[in-house]
Amino acid sequence: MLTDIDLPAGDAPFTLDREDGEAVWFLGSLVIIKATGENTQESFSMVEQLSPTGFAPPRHVHQEDDELFYILEGEAEFDAGDMHTRARPGTTVYLPHGAPHAWRTTEQTRLLQLTFQPGFERFFIEMGTPAERLGLPPEPKQPPDTEAIMNRMAELGKKYGFELVGPPIGADQ
Repeated sequence: MLTDIDLPAGDAPFTLDREDGEAVWFLGSLVIIKATGENTQESFSMVEQLSPTGFAPPRHVHQEDDELFYILEGEAEFDAGDMHTRARPGTTVYLPHGAPHAWRTTEQTRLLQLTFQPGFERFFIEMGTPAERLGLPPEPKQPPDTEAIMNRMAELGKKYGFELVGPPIGADQ
């Protein structure tokens, strides 16, 4: 389903099929919201993300949110402090709050991202646009306005508790 679904309150069990959840196109990726603070007793949020080769958010740091990534398909590289790793299917990557980090897909990648404190899932919704279908968005007709995107991310970072602290992995190559 490509829009909000009626998930129960946080004290009720629920299930979602693979294609269920609120789907948004976010910076060339597909993000499907699978669990929110509202339905996990404010414990965590979870999104599924399908990203094209070369997807790379800027280096950033979360003030309170811990993140856990689980690679389902594809491959990505992660940098956090002294850690640099290639993550393949089955790899779990934990990024604690306060640790500046960045990651980049080296091929089309599908992953799960759990965020502990919930709420960060709303960032994807505000920064993205509703997906018209499940899959990667169409290629833009014009190059994206990188400065405007970075400014919007920095603005939303104040609301969602993260700060941009550097370029994406590979931006200087």
